[in-house]
Order: sequence, then C-alpha cells, then structure tokens
Amino acid sequence: MTDSGQGVEALMTALEAEYGDALVTAGGVSWLSVHHVPIRRLVTRLVRQLLELDEVPTTTVFGAAEDLVVAGGSTSLGYVAYEVSEAGLSFLLGHGEPGQLTPDGGELAVPVQPRLKVTTAPVCAVSWSSRHAETLLPVLSDLACQGVRSTVVDMASEVDQRFPDTSEPGITVLRLPEEALGRHRDVPAQSAFRPENERTVRVGQHEIGIGRLAWLAARVLVRSAGCTQPSWSATLYVEQWLDAVLLASHSRVLLCSNDSSPLGVLAVRAAERAAADTVYVQHGAWIEGQTSSHAQRCRHVAVMGARDVRAAQARTRRADARTYVVGQPRFDGLTQVDRLGQRAYLQRMLKEQTGSAPTRIVVWACQPFNEQRLLGQTEVLVEGLRNAEGGWGLVVAPHPAQDAETLSPLLDVLNGVPVALIGSEVGARGCLAGGDALISASSTCGIEALLLEVPVLELALPATRTLGLADHGAAWRCESSRDIARFLTRIDESPQTVRVPTAARESICHWDGRSADAVADIVTQALSGSTTPHHSAQGTDRR
Repeated sequence: MTDSGQGVEALMTALEAEYGDALVTAGGVSWLSVHHVPIRRLVTRLVRQLLELDEVPTTTVFGAAEDLVVAGGSTSLGYVAYEVSEAGLSFLLGHGEPGQLTPDGGELAVPVQPRLKVTTAPVCAVSWSSRHAETLLPVLSDLACQGVRSTVVDMASEVDQRFPDTSEPGITVLRLPEEALGRHRDVPAQSAFRPENERTVRVGQHEIGIGRLAWLAARVLVRSAGCTQPSWSATLYVEQWLDAVLLASHSRVLLCSNDSSPLGVLAVRAAERAAADTVYVQHGAWIEGQTSSHAQRCRHVAVMGARDVRAAQARTRRADARTYVVGQPRFDGLTQVDRLGQRAYLQRMLKEQTGSAPTRIVVWACQPFNEQRLLGQTEVLVEGLRNAEGGWGLVVAPHPAQDAETLSPLLDVLNGVPVALIGSEVGARGCLAGGDALISASSTCGIEALLLEVPVLELALPATRTLGLADHGAAWRCESSRDIARFLTRIDESPQTVRVPTAARESICHWDGRSADAVADIVTQALSGSTTPHHSAQGTDRR
C-alpha cells in the first residue's frame, strides 16, 4: 500500500493482533491500550519515512538499543518526537538481530505502596494540563456549592500546567509525586516480543516484520517523557497510585478531559476497577480524521456542539455510552470578557514592538507545529497582510504548550508588516476579543472568537487539518495569501457582512454561560445512578 493513512492502520492493527497482550499492567491494561497515542505517532512518522525512502539502509553493526529509536526535538512543550533512526530502519527491514543490541540500563521496578492521606470524596477528577484545569475547575466549583466534595489528582509534569491550589471548601488537590513520571528502566522486550515473528505488512515497496516493529515500538516505553509519554515503569507506578487514591477516597465518579492518552487510559481503567462511573468533558475541538487515533472510554461524554455528537459516538468503545451537548465550561467566562482592555493590550504590544499603530489588528493563534510548517504558514500570512486593504497589523500568539522563543525566527519573514509577539502565558485566548479578526489552522481559540463574534479565518494550507468551522458557515476558509487578503479587506470595508448566523455558532459550540452547571448536573445524576440529567444538557444514547 502507498497511502500513509492505510499503512498506519495496517501496522497498528497487526501490532494489536500479534502483540496487544505482550505487556500488561497489574490492572490488566495492555501496553498498546495505554500507549496507543505515542506509539501511533511513532508509526505515523515511520510510514512517512518508508514511503519517502530512496535507498534501503543496510546497517549490520548495532550499538545500544536506544539508538534505534531516538528522541528528537519538538515545538510542543511536554512532548518528545520519537524517530526511527537509520539503524532502526535497517533493523526493521531485516538486518541484524536483537541479541546484538546492548540493553538499556535503569532502575529495577519496585512495588509501589503509596502513602496517602485522602479524605472521602464522591468525585475524583484527573488533570495534567492547564486546559484540563480550566475546563474542570468551574465544574468542581459548582459541585462544591452543592455540597459535593471532590479530589483532584494532578499529574502534570510541567509546573505551569498544574491544577491550581484552591482554598475553596470541598475541593482537595492531590499531586502525583514528582519522581513518579521520571522513572526509567528497560522494557522486558526480548521476552515479551518475538522479532523473529514471520508476519509482515507491506508499506510502499517494503515488507515490515511485525515482530521487529513491536520490538522497536517498545523502545518508546523505556524512557519517560513526562505526563504525555510515561515510561512503562512510570505507567506501573501511576496505575498503582491511582488505584490507591480511588480506594481511599471511595469516589463513585471519575471526571476527566482526556481518556485516550496514557494517563487518561490508566485513570478510566482504574475507575472501572473501583466500580466508579466515568464522565468526560471535551476540552478542545476535535479535528476531522483523528477519530481512529482517539477512542472514548468514558460512559458519559459531554461535548461542545451538535456537530461533535456523531464524532463522539464513532469514537466510543462502550455500548452504554451517552453523549451530551453542553458547550465548554472554560468558555463560560467569555460573557465577562474585557474587549476594550484586550484591544488596548494589542495596541500597546504593537506600539512597543513596532512603533506603529495599525488601524486593524489580526491575531494569529499559533500551534506547536514543526518549524518548517510554521515558516510556510508565516510566508502565506505575510503576503496576505501586505495585499489586504485597511492597514493591518499582526499579533502572534503562541499556544500554551509552545515555547515563544521558537517563534522568534519567524519574525524575520514578516518584513514590511507591523507584527508583535506576545507571551504564551497570555496566548490568543487572552487577547483575541480585542482583535478585528483571528486566523489559525486548528486552534480551539477559533471557537472562542466565533462565540465573541470575532471573524475567523481558517488557514487551510495543503496537508493542514482545520477545525472545519468554514464547512458549517462559521469561518472563512483561506487556502492562499489571496484568500487572506480578500477576507481581511472585506472585514475592513464591510464588517456587517461577515456576521455568522446563530445556528452556525450553536452547531459548533452551545454557549449560554452555564456549561459548568450542565456538566455538574451530569456528574450528580451519575452519582445518583440516573442517566437522565434534568439540566439543559441533552443526552443521546449510542445507536
């Protein structure tokens, strides 16, 4: 097969069939279930390498095992981009034997007996990113007002991604020990995987041995990359820790905003073992084409808009799953946004960094793409801005998981355009209400701008997925600099013609300022054993 998507699916299916149960936690969770997301990322990059491979590497002398899969740089904080090295490709294509490899060192696995002081709380929430915290805290606050206590398990590995300390009665924050996610040790690969397995899958012009692929994929489990990609040793630790928390807290409902990444899978499976119900709150927009790589494991799934219902039902792994359209709790505060204050901030940033005061301002909600893709987007943006009528200035707003310093080189491309770079602590969310337009490929900030009636331009360049807002008449699709110039000119000359119909906004995200109440209602009904929330949230059974 020559299609990259088909190649990824074929390899992941073969891995699951041959080695899905090769490594299993004490709680019965397989390595491919826990680490599906990082393994799939590795396989996706591998397939691209194979399809672009001109000359087959024939390395026969191997060094250490970790040399086959190497950790590369990433523009996204907290993530490590693993790549199969040339030696790894050679091994994958049949050269050399695992016995020639030097095993990794590292600590031995030690049984974990967490020492916890946890009070009884009906609800247990898990969080490891600022977006999770922003989504879940309003819900927990609402529950606390109703007298429902909750324990928050904070598993963030970055300080700025932690769940905030709160003095609010009824909410207890419990943090995963710092050493938990730093645990490293070799995976028992030689006993769990069989590189001599004869099954192969053809990708492009190459036959890929599934046994060798499994052996390579297991290298991702050796070194921990924090909360997003924990090692196998860290996985075992976290599982036992979560079991201990749920046992001590006697929680009957688990609340989360991610149930497909490693920590989310572990949390949901721990809840199932504790006979607790599970509630998922969509914290960001789902992008078309990602359903195969993200499965929903929770029973109750709270989504932002009507368009997300079908995706939620397609993703679910549960026959008893229910979907609710509730909006987004962290958007509730948009009703109080200070538009004038944000406008003044944008003007000040442009004045301080460029010395100019553009009449119109567009905010670019950046995302943690690789440098080459960001450079391509920058070039299209600057050309569109130069050709637009109205005297536009640009404010570059980094993603929260993005290091602002990685964007500095892009400013050199923006010659002739007033441009300011703001910090990721502000980001697009902290200033978009003051802009005349927002442009992005697939940032959830596009939805916030839509709700605030700030025109949204979707940057739909080749090989770039978008939120699909334009498909619902909620944004303007820009495939070139000419499109950008045309729409910015239209916004400048006829702003009344770019208003989005209420029905289009509602299909993307229900917004009445009471989303946190709606999710809290789902939780309380789950606690009572009912499956019919009496709030505005509308449940839909899977069919």
